[in-house]
Amino acid sequence: MRLRLRILCILCAFFVLRIIQPVSSQSLGIDPLLIERAVSPGSSISYTVNVQNDDGFEPITLAVSVADVFENLNGVYNLLEAGSSAFSLAEWVSFEPEIITIPPASERRISVTITVPRGVSGGRYGAIVISPKEDISSLAESTAPFVYRMASFIELEITGSAARKEAYISRFSVQPSSALPRIRQQVGDNALVYSAEVTNVGNVHIITQGSVLLQTAEGRTVARFPIGGGRGIILPENTVALQSVTKRGLLPGDYIARAVIEYGGQRPAVSEIEFSITESAIDAQEQSAVPLSRFTVEPEKIDVAVRPGALNSTILEISNKGLDPIEVDTEIMPLEFSILGELLTEEERGEAPDWITINPSSFSIEPGRTRRVRLLIRPPKDTDGGYYADLILTSKSEAGTTKTGSSILVFVGEKIIKSGKVEVVNIEQEQEFIYCDVLFTNDGNYHVNVGLDFVLRRVYEGYIDEETGRVVPRQTEGISSISLPMSINPVLPSTKRGFSFQIPTSLEPGEYEIAIRADYGGDEPALTQLPFRIEGGEGQDE
Repeated sequence: MRLRLRILCILCAFFVLRIIQPVSSQSLGIDPLLIERAVSPGSSISYTVNVQNDDGFEPITLAVSVADVFENLNGVYNLLEAGSSAFSLAEWVSFEPEIITIPPASERRISVTITVPRGVSGGRYGAIVISPKEDISSLAESTAPFVYRMASFIELEITGSAARKEAYISRFSVQPSSALPRIRQQVGDNALVYSAEVTNVGNVHIITQGSVLLQTAEGRTVARFPIGGGRGIILPENTVALQSVTKRGLLPGDYIARAVIEYGGQRPAVSEIEFSITESAIDAQEQSAVPLSRFTVEPEKIDVAVRPGALNSTILEISNKGLDPIEVDTEIMPLEFSILGELLTEEERGEAPDWITINPSSFSIEPGRTRRVRLLIRPPKDTDGGYYADLILTSKSEAGTTKTGSSILVFVGEKIIKSGKVEVVNIEQEQEFIYCDVLFTNDGNYHVNVGLDFVLRRVYEGYIDEETGRVVPRQTEGISSISLPMSINPVLPSTKRGFSFQIPTSLEPGEYEIAIRADYGGDEPALTQLPFRIEGGEGQDE
């Protein structure tokens, strides 16, 4: 009898402990963690959120709700009250059920519908949130159970609307790792931390891809390395710090670090800072409380046609969107792109035509004011064809240097010739993906923007049926296709632009072909096809 009572008392004690245990002891899973959709105004999407109770003994009751999201400086999504963000989609969301009870080791589903009204543009963001719905009335007053929330995030981009991608670097710093406790724990004291805080002031999320160019004070390039991490997503009205950590590895001396952040806009965001390395320490620039200069130029692209010997005059407006006066210097350089369509660094370019000038070349702008400058284009009488320049505007402040600019596309002459060709230069299969590299060549005398359509087909060659004598013609079966929109940066005459495709597919042995269509504004699109064979799971060009 004593043994029974003892066992009973132990079980009762365990039961009381389970009641007052924090609800975070529950083991839950949620899928998907993220929904990304491109939707048109007036349409709707529906999907399912699956919630898994991984506890093999305890059921759980959950409340379902919708929330807004924002990003912190580290790029982590956090939850906000629904409707508190200017880019909230909370009012567009309906879901059921609002309360779910999940038995042990079981799963339940939440049906979600998002209805996009007409007349909206840009991006909208939110999350489907689950949190425990606990009856805590029986708990002691001193007990404060920890309530947690899990979320399935939503990112919507409204297509066919006035999406505006605009971002700038609000701060750029180089600091010793010893000044940053979180990073110091991982890499020690003798490292450099490059940090570019990028602010999205557009109306849709951006995907960033950045790099840092490291040079000596004399302009000699020392290194180039990526900056950023993760998905590189920055939501509207949010600022995220893109970082890169490198070992010291630098000789004593003065250096310049230049951050170039591509985000899908017409031009990348660019900023520079100076720092020094001594024998005994890393004397990097301390992070300034003063933000970098923020200014814009309109238009960002000047596209004109002019006769030889004639004069063209264009007015540009430079606006100071910061809180302090700025000094702006200008420089005209050649406009040149890499084979991937990225602006080459200033050090990689030559000299621009001397008949493209800006007046004035240096000026100041008060906060919130706009300054007008005049761009003059007067090509000599013996010029003909396309000429391309890059107007670079630079502003220096206590926090560092900021750069922006305007692309100048000039055609001189009477006859515009748009001609191009496209070719597949490489194709290979690795595991479940087909990788294809495509090259477009501009053979005309005028700049063009290029959009590509890619199609992968299974080929069944024609044959004669021996029994019936019937001729079976060659047939193809579409497997997958991808369309790339028109490129942001043009392909200049006599230059090439590369495109890469990654097709998720597992192909059986057999005959296949790739078909490419390049639209660039010519009389006819550029077309090409490439047959290839899969043997033993590996792609081989024929």
